[in-house]
Amino acid sequence: MDRSLRTVKLLFAAAALVFLTAAAPSQIILREEAWTAPGANQARAMIVAPGECIAAQTTNTEIGRALFRSPNLLGGPAARAGLSCNACHSNGRVNANFLMPELTNRAGAADVTSEWASHARGDGVMNPVDIPDLVDVGSREGLGHVRDPSLEHFVRGVIVEEFQGEALTDQALVGVVAYLRASVIGACTGESAITLASAADDVRRAVAAAESADAPTARLLLLAAQDGVGRIVERLPTRGFARDRGRFERLSRDLGALRREDAHARLTDAGPGWRARFEAAVGRVASREQRTYFNETTLRAALER
Repeated sequence: MDRSLRTVKLLFAAAALVFLTAAAPSQIILREEAWTAPGANQARAMIVAPGECIAAQTTNTEIGRALFRSPNLLGGPAARAGLSCNACHSNGRVNANFLMPELTNRAGAADVTSEWASHARGDGVMNPVDIPDLVDVGSREGLGHVRDPSLEHFVRGVIVEEFQGEALTDQALVGVVAYLRASVIGACTGESAITLASAADDVRRAVAAAESADAPTARLLLLAAQDGVGRIVERLPTRGFARDRGRFERLSRDLGALRREDAHARLTDAGPGWRARFEAAVGRVASREQRTYFNETTLRAALER
């Protein structure tokens, strides 16, 4: 489904639910706009997120963290729309503003048997359920409506059956499960801002995780890093940031080239140079961040045009 059609469907559903309180934007600015309830708080909803609740940072949790934010994990139309686990479960919590018409007709919920997401579980009925908080998910006795006792089995089912993702490599699955198990209520932090610094850190951590992963998992992580770079580009308005966008796009293509080769060897050789160029690109934007869509006022003004 192309972006303009998805926007029309989003606005139609929002109007029916009386979420729409202002003029509709003519096009999607950020991918999150396609699944964020419109209205006076839309810009803020795309600028802040619940804080993470990760009790321990390990090699496996870092692998899982990067993949949790990667649309490629889910595959199919969800991946093409830019949807990741993090879209519904912001930092492992609940995105109360989630309202994507393909998956729900009310905010903060998702249809886990949607035919749009998967033919395996699709039932042809719009029947969304509240998005669950994943904090302490590792200690729950049953998961989902089937009360699955195995977190590993449940995660695989979500990826392969609820959506259309490929079965994960063993290390990737271990990583995603480790990330979920590390999410505990006692480690929760306050609301966090989505900034250039946080977006850049997502990229750095995904690349670092790739360096410690096996070859197949490293390729998945480099793809996650590419997507992270893409999320930075989305936040840079075309006007005034064309050169910056070009720099980040070249950096993303370079990561793609690494995926097609011996990722570990190439990261060892090309990694330091890539990092230096990435940090330089981030630094060039940092002083002008208030003019980007990382800034709530700038984003709100763009949404209202």
